[in-house]
Amino acid sequence: MTNQEQATIAHAVPIQSTIRVIPSEVNEPPLNIKKTFSYSKSVQLFAIIEAFFLILFGFYQPWYFLQAIGPICGYTGAKKFNVYLSYFYFSYLIVAFLSKIFILSLTLPNPDSFYIFLSFFTLFIDIWILKISHSFLHYLQGLTADERNNLRHMKIITTYHYW
Repeated sequence: MTNQEQATIAHAVPIQSTIRVIPSEVNEPPLNIKKTFSYSKSVQLFAIIEAFFLILFGFYQPWYFLQAIGPICGYTGAKKFNVYLSYFYFSYLIVAFLSKIFILSLTLPNPDSFYIFLSFFTLFIDIWILKISHSFLHYLQGLTADERNNLRHMKIITTYHYW
């Protein structure tokens, strides 16, 4: 093309375009799913601490190795949102609580103040963990199998429930 063949521009008009930024929707999970996830993390924490100490005490008394099965099942049940393993762990907590009360009642005729204080302190901690485990089971039962399956693959930023 030569200069004579080119069209002359008399008036230039800018093209106006509107760019709209649409914020992505963040699918916030329902409150019961968030609470179930949060209680799951708390149960996992308490179960792994208890399993660690039971395995450690197992080197002193081998009975504790067998007793560590309860917290290991509780950790697995809370991690995989398995109802049956979570019920097993809850049952284990109840049996452990009752056995501590029974052992404490046997040792009361020969009172040792430090042992009694320590026993009542561990009973209080057991009640505390029972309450958290019960809350986890309450929320876990309210979910469908599909919601529990989705929770296994979900990553939620949450806090631990300590009470």
